[in-house]
Amino acid sequence: MKEQVLKGALAAIFGTATALAAVPAMAYEAGDLVFRAGLAGVLPTGDGTHPAAPGPNIEADDGYSLGLTGTWMATNNIGVGLLAAWPFEHDIETKGGLAGTGDAGDIKHLPPTVTLQYHFNTASNLHPYVGLGVNYTYFFDEDTSGAISDAGLDLDDSWGLAGEIGVDYELQNDWLIGAAVWYIDIETDATVSGSATAALNQSFNVDIDPWVFMLSVGKKF
Repeated sequence: MKEQVLKGALAAIFGTATALAAVPAMAYEAGDLVFRAGLAGVLPTGDGTHPAAPGPNIEADDGYSLGLTGTWMATNNIGVGLLAAWPFEHDIETKGGLAGTGDAGDIKHLPPTVTLQYHFNTASNLHPYVGLGVNYTYFFDEDTSGAISDAGLDLDDSWGLAGEIGVDYELQNDWLIGAAVWYIDIETDATVSGSATAALNQSFNVDIDPWVFMLSVGKKF
């Protein structure tokens, strides 16, 4: 499922040029503001290992939410992008060890990401761009279940690099449809505390490192 969603998002980005008939249009210009909203998905690729058992033995499931992005064009080619969203929620699963196998809880997070973007000038309604920047991920509402339901769980906030590639297709009256994919370096220290199983009360590293995709509608101002 994860691979199908990611392939679909990538196909939307790279296939738009041939799927839609391009007609003459103005490229983005300095001072333009572009706002987008749509479906966003966070698809983790990493995992973690609790010290009480050989690993990797902990991973987060995919999460989906309302995504929001904005771009301010500093020049005709250079823009500053912001990725924001309604909070994402992920189920946490364990695979063996003292915590057993199955659901272990859920977490919520916000992943605001700022990128410096380069927009390619084209003689069509297509506006492709690439970007590189930094992500800050704030974790909250960490709940536990299953074998660690008696314990508390805390995830440290994360800073990391982010890369993106995307495309906008301009419609009439400055409306547009867009697709974008980010790869984000998210790494956090997780701490289990208060469990009756003393060996579970430890801190450990978790690499989340998700692909993030967004399919959106937007407007240029």
